[in-house]
Amino acid sequence: MDSTNLNNLSKEELIQKIQDLYQKYQISAGEIGSTRIDYHSLLEAASDIIFVIDNKGTIIYINSAWKEFFPSWTGKKMGGHYLKNIPAIEQDRAAFVFNEVIKSGKTFQNEILKTYDENGQKIYLTASFSPIKSDTGEIVGLIGIMKNITDKHLAEKKAKEYSRILEIKVKEQLVQASELKGLRDFNEDIINHAPIGIFVMDPSGIVMSENPALKQIMGHSQSDTLVGVNLLNEQAFTDSELGKLYENCRSEKKTGRAFNIPYRALTSGRDLIINATVVPLTDSANNIEKIIFMVEDHTEQAVITNRVYEAEKLSALGILASGVASELKNCINKMVMDLNFVDNNLEEGSPSGEYIKSLNHELGRIKNVTEQLTSLSTADKEEKDICDLNKIITSHQVDVMLKRLRSEGFDVVVEGAQEPASIRANQNQLQQLLIQFIENAEEAMPEKGSINISVQTRKSKEGEFAILTISDSGIGIPEENLQKIFKPFFTTKGKQATGLGLMITSAIVQNLGGTIGVKSAPGRGTSFRIILPLAGKTS
Repeated sequence: MDSTNLNNLSKEELIQKIQDLYQKYQISAGEIGSTRIDYHSLLEAASDIIFVIDNKGTIIYINSAWKEFFPSWTGKKMGGHYLKNIPAIEQDRAAFVFNEVIKSGKTFQNEILKTYDENGQKIYLTASFSPIKSDTGEIVGLIGIMKNITDKHLAEKKAKEYSRILEIKVKEQLVQASELKGLRDFNEDIINHAPIGIFVMDPSGIVMSENPALKQIMGHSQSDTLVGVNLLNEQAFTDSELGKLYENCRSEKKTGRAFNIPYRALTSGRDLIINATVVPLTDSANNIEKIIFMVEDHTEQAVITNRVYEAEKLSALGILASGVASELKNCINKMVMDLNFVDNNLEEGSPSGEYIKSLNHELGRIKNVTEQLTSLSTADKEEKDICDLNKIITSHQVDVMLKRLRSEGFDVVVEGAQEPASIRANQNQLQQLLIQFIENAEEAMPEKGSINISVQTRKSKEGEFAILTISDSGIGIPEENLQKIFKPFFTTKGKQATGLGLMITSAIVQNLGGTIGVKSAPGRGTSFRIILPLAGKTS
């Protein structure tokens, strides 16, 4: 159904269409290979509540997490107005957020909401809201992601309550030794059993204690510890948002919060996205005695949000690319026919011949761009079979190219895995992907050099994967360009290049449920690493 037909549907008909498609997907989902990535499945598998509201305020999608969290509300929510089941205390705020997103395109991150669960128990949620735009840029609705933070919220309240109790006890000087011991045990019990990472430091920056959850979040082993470490001597801490929270806490003596903080763990080196809260504990004279940090791992949710965003962006770009390519194709064919007619009727030796040749060359470039755009728009539609990466890197098409490079003086090494590296993919797409990287490597070595292609298999707690690595000893990529190379139309190869090659390869890898990474530095060569799930395995 095209956009014209969709625009002619009533609200009720549109809701019915979405529900019919949803039911149809559920029926066919079991027949699809387990490694075929579908972003609808990604939303349904998310542990966070995800929902979509149209620009009229009607809830048109809720994921499985919602249905598990509010099972008796599901029927009321779908097709109903979003304000119907929102507690009265939150309705004004909800209406304000909805209007800001729909009318102004504003994004809200980690709004704290209070509501009640199926048993009438008070719960707290963080909610993020972002606008959904059509191809023309019109805001047609919003997407919301909610996370249950009740445990974290209650832990904060307990920590504050402990601070209040401690202050009262110090002021009144009525605390007995047994009571102090009981409070210490209570404090340790909260810290050791809290579902979030907690560590306590003194005002000078030395860590006094940490809980097991913090070790797990940071990826530390049981033998690793931050206790006794002065974090003010660690640049990874002082230069991060955690360091800023610490400084603000010391100067203002107030609770502080920060969300979606990039942070690299000191011992493990693990890259994280975290939410953090810092609470000062003061004495009777309002001097800070201790500072409590509470850390929540937000990495998984950040990845899911980013994947949803990338999926929407690629989908919109694919639709645009398909339309542009279709329109250009007819024009190009007619121009080629007209030029051939002119060329065939041109007198031999005419100066116009050079212009005809130049026009044919430029038309060839335009045709190449349209073919690449078409490839982008159909990246997720190609039929997939079981393919062994070991056979792809030694296929005839690739082998011919590598033989030519060897004959021209390049040092080429190809190393397959010791066991089959079978993935579910389209063989032509894999060859296209590999040839694109080989061509890039060749262009990066004008004075010749080495190209290494390898396939490995690896097991981890997330599943079993095939790893394809293509490395060269070329000129490398400047650091400022590393974040741009997969973007459309970015190129450093001059006017003859389209800037679509790496973007299309990235789309192919994402469609196969894989990831792609690059490591490079000027003068040190470049290495691309592609990780794909093995066929029949789940990550």
